[in-house]
Amino acid sequence: MTIRTTNRCSVAQIIAQLSKRMLGDRTGVAAVEMALATPLLMVMLGGTVEVTRVISVHYEVAQMTNTVSDAVARYENGIDASVINALFSVSSDIVGTSDFKDNGYVVLSSVARAKGAKDAKVAWQCKGGGALVSPSAIGKIGQIATLPNGLTIDEDDNVIVAEVFYKYRPILTWLPISESVVYKTAVFRPRLGSLTTAPGC
Repeated sequence: MTIRTTNRCSVAQIIAQLSKRMLGDRTGVAAVEMALATPLLMVMLGGTVEVTRVISVHYEVAQMTNTVSDAVARYENGIDASVINALFSVSSDIVGTSDFKDNGYVVLSSVARAKGAKDAKVAWQCKGGGALVSPSAIGKIGQIATLPNGLTIDEDDNVIVAEVFYKYRPILTWLPISESVVYKTAVFRPRLGSLTTAPGC
């Protein structure tokens, strides 16, 4: 039995014509390019958002550290626990983030060097402002103080050191940015007298 074909074109010719038509058709190029570029654009956009947030958090925590330390250093010849607790209670407002009470922590230390003493020691220390408990890098009460950046103080001198801890959690968990603890310190000398008397906190 013989099969007759009414089409004069061979299979090879048909394939060649289709290939030529497909290679010349550019109607889907934009869609393909968009599909390939979208994941990269999403990663770049997400990375920009998170990097901006990290920079903002570092700035806000540094601002809070300066504000708290400066506020305490303005008191004259003593400060009580109610003032320090009030500062701790507005920590979230100072930082500008609503989750500071869950992810933040403030340590205020008075560091003094007695007359004739070789080293400065922690005179008193207050902690609070949030649930993130972290040990002070300055030291414990009565111990030799480790001041930031190798700072030293003169005999019969006193400084207020604020330490702020904040646990940064990224919004976009699919990015390679992990949560970390932002730590900032600020040192101010009392303006109106020594602040070495424990405030009772």
